Amino acid sequence: MKKLTIYFTSDTHGYLYNTDFFDASEKPMGLYGMRFPKDGDTLIIDGGDTIQGSPLTYYCHEKGLPCPAAAAMNDRGYDYVTLGNHDFNYGQSWLRAHLNTLNARCLCANVQDEQGQLPIAPYAVQTLASGLRVGLFGIVTDWVNRWEQPEHLQGLQITSPLEAACKAVEALKKEGVDLVIGIYHGGLERDPGSGALLSDTDENIACRLCEELPIDLLLTGHQHIGMANQQWHGTHIVQTPCNATRYIRVQWDEQNGFLSELIAVPAQQRLTAEQQALRKALDHFLDTPIGKLSEPLWPGEKLDMALNGSPIADFFNRVQLWASGADISCAALANEVRGFDSAVTVRDVVASYPYANTLVVLEITGEQLKTALEQCARYFDVAEDGTVGVSDTFLKPKAAHYNYDYFTGIRYTIDLNRPAGNRVTAIERAGRTVGPTERLTLCMCNYRATGFGHFEVYLQCERLREIQTEISELILNYLKAHPRIEIPKEAPYRVIMPKI
Repeated sequence: MKKLTIYFTSDTHGYLYNTDFFDASEKPMGLYGMRFPKDGDTLIIDGGDTIQGSPLTYYCHEKGLPCPAAAAMNDRGYDYVTLGNHDFNYGQSWLRAHLNTLNARCLCANVQDEQGQLPIAPYAVQTLASGLRVGLFGIVTDWVNRWEQPEHLQGLQITSPLEAACKAVEALKKEGVDLVIGIYHGGLERDPGSGALLSDTDENIACRLCEELPIDLLLTGHQHIGMANQQWHGTHIVQTPCNATRYIRVQWDEQNGFLSELIAVPAQQRLTAEQQALRKALDHFLDTPIGKLSEPLWPGEKLDMALNGSPIADFFNRVQLWASGADISCAALANEVRGFDSAVTVRDVVASYPYANTLVVLEITGEQLKTALEQCARYFDVAEDGTVGVSDTFLKPKAAHYNYDYFTGIRYTIDLNRPAGNRVTAIERAGRTVGPTERLTLCMCNYRATGFGHFEVYLQCERLREIQTEISELILNYLKAHPRIEIPKEAPYRVIMPKI
């Protein structure tokens, strides 16, 4: 009887060890804790976002060390991978070294390398021990073109994932395969259970792929939503959460079809001497003192920070203003933030700002600034009884607290007694009102400057300059340049609560 087992990971982001790096405790996570029993009817597949996103990948990139993710994947017998949007963050040489070390084949049909230096193919066919002929293709969201620094994509063409998938599936069907499997670094635009809209852009098109193409199994990622045993238009769909906290096992046979499940990762790990040595060196690096604050900056509950201000975000903005010379700055917090002790270490920085973002300075009018602030004010949801919560648009299909921005360099007021879209009642700078035609310079991360997070207003603004040093490095440089940093007590904005 023909049969198939697939072990699938995605969005591991360089989390190999059983730690989130916030502290020294063991967590049920990390690729080193995963074991995949393998026989001639088993495939091990990864959906991308593999080599950026953790203090480990930051450390290896900074020190010029090879990323250990490829070796870990080779040890576990991976067969196929695709590319994720964050795999481009450190440039093509970093990505090329990873792919050249991998034993697995990289399938990414909508990435064309004009110079032929990246070992990628659009699709593959494999006959398993049971005689099952499996056709596989890979694709990545083409929003990489919006997010990534242009120099990192030089010589690459990232085209429509739908069009590339159509060509790949057509070719696989001509090969006479029994099953077509897509590996898509992108998510679902609709909830597969209820059909409710999850994404209103073409960043995520998994449902459309299933509707338009004869795909038997679609392995998805990017959204970080753990799901198994889902269906859309007859296609079996799965997705893993991020940071190697779960993986998926998919089983298929001729009698029962597909069955899939999310599997937890044990906290215990068996490490080689080389892996233990790297962890020791990494911890030493992370615990290196780097500066002093007048008081620690620990994160609070997310809604409370949004209502009352975040000294951590204010500190990020202070660094961005220092590095850019802009009039004002905006910064967001990651969904999970370690925070800063008063004696700051490198760990505090790289676990509080985990992104490989750089800075962009825009020229913005007062009217455009108000539009951006109104989008931030949509973070708050007001119930009929006056209770304030976080809007579902920032929670579904995945938590996106990183799309709430904190501003420094202006004072502003958000009135939650007013409807969303008309909540910002005052914007002041240097003690006077910012007029709608007044022009200011605004510094932000390159991710936000793409307009992502419903900040399309920034696409209307003139881009004045870019600062290509990563923000985490700028934070480290700022701490080195300022022996002791005083933390202000007052937030630069206020939120007026609903009248009950």
